[in-house]
Order: sequence, then C-alpha cells, then structure tokens
Amino acid sequence: MSFNFAFVTDPQIGMNSPWGLNGPASDRSRLEWAINFINEPANEIDFTIFGGDLVNNRDAEEELDVLLECLGILEKPYYGVPGNHDLFDPREQPSPYIERGAPVDFSFSHKGAAFLGLNSIHLRGNFGVQLQQQELQHAAEQLDTMDPECSHRFVVTHWPLFVHEPDETETYWNMENRREVIALFQRHKVSCQISGHWHQDIDAVWHGISLLGSIGLSKPLQYPEERSFKVVTVFDDGWLARRVSVENA
Repeated sequence: MSFNFAFVTDPQIGMNSPWGLNGPASDRSRLEWAINFINEPANEIDFTIFGGDLVNNRDAEEELDVLLECLGILEKPYYGVPGNHDLFDPREQPSPYIERGAPVDFSFSHKGAAFLGLNSIHLRGNFGVQLQQQELQHAAEQLDTMDPECSHRFVVTHWPLFVHEPDETETYWNMENRREVIALFQRHKVSCQISGHWHQDIDAVWHGISLLGSIGLSKPLQYPEERSFKVVTVFDDGWLARRVSVENA
C-alpha cells in the first residue's frame, strides 16, 4: 500500500521576511502556502515531518508565536525535530521552543514504514559529550523497538551526515561523527536518513543507506535554487521524493 508524506524543513521564521514576519513574501507566507497544500485533500498527504530550524532566533518569542499559529492550521498529523536555530544549550538555559510545545522528536509506524526523529544537535555533540552519548543510546533503543515487519525505516535529523563527500573536513554543515552514526544505521537496517540544515537538496547513497536532503522554505544559501519542500511517496519496495515549490507563495 502506498502513501504520501511531506518533509518540510528550514522555514526559519524571521530569516527571510523583508516586510515583517506577517508581511508579503515572508517566511510565514511560504510556510502557510506549504501547509495549505498539505491540507488539500486532493494531494493525499497523510502526515508532515518538520526537519528543524523552524524559527531563526531561538530567543525571539514573536517568531515562535508565528510558528505555532501556522502549525495550528495544519489539519494533518505532524512530527518534527529541532534545528540549531531552535534550541539553547540545555546545560545553560531552557529553550522556549521546547517549553511551548514545538516538535522535538518522534517514533511511529505507518502503513508498513517506520519513522524515527532524532535530535542531531545533541547527536552531533554541539552541547557536550554526555548529551551526545545519551542521544546515541536513545537512537539505538528506538531503532531496536521498531516494528520488524516494516519494510522501510526512515530516520530524520536536522543535520546531514555530510554535504559533498564522506571524507570532507569538518565544517558547520556536517557531522564529525558521521561514521559512527552510519554504522548505527547499518546495524539497524535503516533505509533512509532525511535532513535539512544545508539549505540545498541532497540525494546520495552511503553504505547502502539513502541520504535525502531538502533546500527548505526560507532561503537558498549554497547556490540559487527554488525554495521548496518534499513530498515523499512510499510504496512496498521503494519511495520517490519530489519537490513542491513555494516560490509563488
């Protein structure tokens, strides 16, 4: 049985809103356009997964207000992971993003496919070794409990494992512990890792695991490209990801 889900990443409310958060050509307008597309019954989208960086400034309550208002008009179930723009270091202060109920992680199965959302800010080690090891352990435990009958296993993170090739030097854009993470995914037969953060599409296979990334809604950062989200169609023996442009929002 086939089904569709939407992957929406980096709406980054407040990053690219030249006439204000609620103005024309704003991050809000593009996110609302995507949500209206998802809500449209004819598009047959079962649920949405958000890939992080939902706001641009983690301490801007007005950006979070806009985000939560937008999520409030989404008529389909949604899940999500945080991005580096969303969270404070929990060792230093709490994050309004978490305290106000924005999506943080998830694990569920749907029509023969399993989905796991991880906090790759922790997984990458941004907030110290202890939280990194806790997230690795959490990932292993959740992967262990996935339904063995599921034919596909999707893992969603904000950070991609790499952006050009596996041996690239460490940068702001990738994960230094990528080989440890891909080995974990291999052991647990992960089918595909889906990510945002790089503000560009990624389409690769590494160690037999598909790596899928999306440019996001707010702004291209690497080279000129249309802002968009992905609709993924999952079927028994594979999946297909296609862009939906928000350039006319």
